[in-house]
Amino acid sequence: MPKLVIVPSDGPSEQLAEVEASVRAGVVTDYLAALRTGSILDRFAAEYLAERIDESTTDGPRLRDELDALRQLAA
Repeated sequence: MPKLVIVPSDGPSEQLAEVEASVRAGVVTDYLAALRTGSILDRFAAEYLAERIDESTTDGPRLRDELDALRQLAA
């Protein structure tokens, strides 16, 4: 299965950071919605995307850790 790879761009790093933040926010939003509705499939999909994002970015906070913290808060 192909991996998600964040490809460096020639554009400003601020623009790339905004795109990455938007993707991460989308995964968090989907995860919270899955927790709220009780959809296990949607939760697993968000967790899967978080793992792929974490594999592709070696620096910065791990998205999976953020999702785990949200799950604990929701419990």
